[in-house]
Amino acid sequence: MRPATILHTADVHLGTGTAGANGYEERCFARAIDLAIDAEVDAVLVAGDLFDHARVPDDLLEWTAKQLDRAGRPVVLLVGNHDALHEASVHHRFGGPDRCAQVQLLDDPQGSMVEIPDTDVVVWGRAMIEHEPSFRPLDGIPSKPEGKWGVVAGHGLVMPDERPSHHGSPITPSELSSVEWDYIALGHFHGHRVLQESPAPAIYPGATSSSVKGEPGVVIVSFTPDTGTAFEWTALSLE
Repeated sequence: MRPATILHTADVHLGTGTAGANGYEERCFARAIDLAIDAEVDAVLVAGDLFDHARVPDDLLEWTAKQLDRAGRPVVLLVGNHDALHEASVHHRFGGPDRCAQVQLLDDPQGSMVEIPDTDVVVWGRAMIEHEPSFRPLDGIPSKPEGKWGVVAGHGLVMPDERPSHHGSPITPSELSSVEWDYIALGHFHGHRVLQESPAPAIYPGATSSSVKGEPGVVIVSFTPDTGTAFEWTALSLE
């Protein structure tokens, strides 16, 4: 398999404030796109909550599309609890795959898989319709395709144990440890956390605008034949 790198972010929450494209979340996301370009990653993965709500104005949707196109590389989007794929979802208005040159949306609630063009990387994830306890982000993961680097994307809360929970979109420790892919890209928790390093690294990058102690950042994930999967949290300078 060919070496590959992806930029993993989540919980971008575009549209949180009233400043439009000049808002703090938007400036952090623009810097994440800058980093994707500068680091020459092969793809960008947003593991849920690109948008903060369904009322994001049209001009901010257009700005977002320009940022995704500016990346100049494939972008894979998973929805989260703030931009879940129900009837009123902002993603129906945004239409990323139609509006942007290289955007793919994981839009099947039963789970779907996309191949990242010009790489040996595939990404699987379930589209959240409603953020409720019955939605299990990591349920039904298929076998990893042979000869591919496999990324599982999930937007939900990793629980401390196996007990039933009232939390929406729960992920249990046993679900994490049973994943036989190469990387688990998580979203929903706003702090950077490494849940496990093996058998597959499971990582919350943290919210793009406040990943570690309020400092914006993302995770760069590398896949190499000799060493497997490596990851590094990287700060986003707004200067």
